[in-house]
Amino acid sequence: MSGEFWITLVDTADIVGFTMTFCVNIVLLGLLRTRGKNLGTYKYLMAFFSVFSIFYAIIESILRPIMHIENATFFLISRKRFNYSTRLGKINSAFYCACFATSFVVSGVHFVYRFFATCKPDLLRLFNMPYLLLWPLGCSIPVTMWASVSYFLYPDTEYTEAAVSNVLKTHYNWIKKENVSYIAYVYYQYDENGVKYVYIKNLLGCFVHYFVMSMTFVVMFYCGYATWRTMNEHKEVSNKTRQLQSQLFKALVLQTLIPSIFMYAPTGVMFIAPFFNIDLNANANFIVFCSFLYPGLDPLILIFIIRDFRQTIFKFICRGKKNSVDESRSTTRANLSHGATS
Repeated sequence: MSGEFWITLVDTADIVGFTMTFCVNIVLLGLLRTRGKNLGTYKYLMAFFSVFSIFYAIIESILRPIMHIENATFFLISRKRFNYSTRLGKINSAFYCACFATSFVVSGVHFVYRFFATCKPDLLRLFNMPYLLLWPLGCSIPVTMWASVSYFLYPDTEYTEAAVSNVLKTHYNWIKKENVSYIAYVYYQYDENGVKYVYIKNLLGCFVHYFVMSMTFVVMFYCGYATWRTMNEHKEVSNKTRQLQSQLFKALVLQTLIPSIFMYAPTGVMFIAPFFNIDLNANANFIVFCSFLYPGLDPLILIFIIRDFRQTIFKFICRGKKNSVDESRSTTRANLSHGATS
């Protein structure tokens, strides 16, 4: 499919995803404040993720990323909304990469909390003050690794300048080179004699990305499985506690599927395709399409899985419909009464 088609689709996903992310997360924050008493400190973790999702959606909307894979190279291209230097553009792209990595890391922390709550309740103290302050510090390590690699190991060269210019001219000819910033993940290239030249630094950077992704996925899988096994083995907890644990676990299962489909799988393709010299070209923008929608889908799961949240939403909707019907009936009666007197 053409670059024009994908840009139209991505820009539409940007509008839809930003609106959904903002509205859904605001609703979730309101529900956490009014109906989150039984969630303990977990509600603060959920609130942080909601605030981060809104922030992430804003960053994506500002940078308007394009992703393109061609000639063993993955291009992350940001369309500038205003003019700024090449260096600032590089920093912006690296910051976007940091936000991208944060979504992986925070999802893993969700699973760690549920694992502690179900399997190691004595370790829940690590989510209380002052230990709670250590979690952002710990999460910042892999995020900083991801961003630093993106900024330092993928410098702009004559080859990347020519390559990104060719990509824009061939697939996105209405976008001018001076109106974009980019990071080019060049895996290897062939010289004039057909000899392959491998970019070791670039491959090392990709290894760091894979390492961060793999570790968060392993944490999610292990904690999720251990939580499920413990819940099936221990039946002595109160029915109310068990119901809440079951609801949160169902939410986490779906919160595994959603990022797997919308984050892990596309990102895996993003890094693997150039290695095998698979030219996805503009079709690589399906990764951007998924990333725009993800921040709004994830909290939607929590709202409809956790019973108190779901019932609150349904009651609000039903109350609104009832008020609308009552108002309509009152208007009808008033009109009939006015007609009878006249």
